[in-house]
Amino acid sequence: MEQLGYVRRIEDNMAEVEVRRISGCGGGCGSCGGCSTRNIIVKLENNIGAKSGDFVEIKARSNNIIKYALIVYMIPFIMLILGILIGINLFQSMGIVNYEALGFLMGTVFLAISFLIVKFIDGSIKRRNENALEMVKILEDL
Repeated sequence: MEQLGYVRRIEDNMAEVEVRRISGCGGGCGSCGGCSTRNIIVKLENNIGAKSGDFVEIKARSNNIIKYALIVYMIPFIMLILGILIGINLFQSMGIVNYEALGFLMGTVFLAISFLIVKFIDGSIKRRNENALEMVKILEDL
């Protein structure tokens, strides 16, 4: 997937690039009154020699995007379900009357723990400099 980005500034070998987010529906039909998707700012390695004010083509590495989406969505979901199941079984075996509510509460605790796990994984990905996006070329005429 290719996108257009605007280089806002360069620091060392990193470029701060403004990228227009693409809405889920494509955002171009106007039948719903139009989508108000905001631009996002990403920091990318400047391996093509872009300068401030340049428009660049950005390519997404789809395998990394899928991997990151699985990490962000599936780890919390699995931890929530696991926490609920463990909590219900534990509190039911203890003979507590409100075992469902306490099981759900344990699920939310597991969910909070999952956010710490995802944050740790995110830090690990940053240290390995494993970006999902990369600048591939400077666009001349826009």
